[in-house]
Amino acid sequence: MKLGLVAVVLALGCGSKDSAPSAGSAAPVARPTVTDPIGFCARARNVMTGRRKCFPEDTSIKMGLDSIAELEAGAPAEPGPRRKVAAECAVMLDGMTRAEQPKNCPLDVTDAERKELADFLGAWYAQRTAAVVTGNADADAALTRLAALRDEACACKDLACAHAASAKIDKETTPLGSDAARSAASGMRDDVTRCRQKLTYGTP
Repeated sequence: MKLGLVAVVLALGCGSKDSAPSAGSAAPVARPTVTDPIGFCARARNVMTGRRKCFPEDTSIKMGLDSIAELEAGAPAEPGPRRKVAAECAVMLDGMTRAEQPKNCPLDVTDAERKELADFLGAWYAQRTAAVVTGNADADAALTRLAALRDEACACKDLACAHAASAKIDKETTPLGSDAARSAASGMRDDVTRCRQKLTYGTP
């Protein structure tokens, strides 16, 4: 994930609290849905656009908008990879909802949208890859070890613990044999990345 972008996003709520939105009002537009989870990108873009009206001089907002456009343009059609891109936008949106909000530039997120965001991120962080049984004794043993190390990392309560557990996983070799074994091993490593992200950014 482009986690460095989250730091940019978190700064967007820290502008002058005396700033006011620019004059005039825009015509109402339909709010993005998340039936397709890429809708979280549209929601993050809408929030940033609202911030830009309040703080047009803030170049970091344009950087954030450009990054979201890049994510949306490159989002694959396959459900798994597409959900991963959506999670990047969801983490950015969550960061904006957590930042201190300027008094005269309210956050354009409804209670229902906050719940959808919390539910999506909760499921994303809780996702775990199963240790498939391939019939190859060496591959199955390797996957069992990886699953145990993954669970150890995801049980950590702080980043120091998670990094130490991740280091153990880095020493494990990728199981040879079937595509299913390699895919499961890759998924378990992705699980650990998500668990570290949860410790870093928390949950809604």
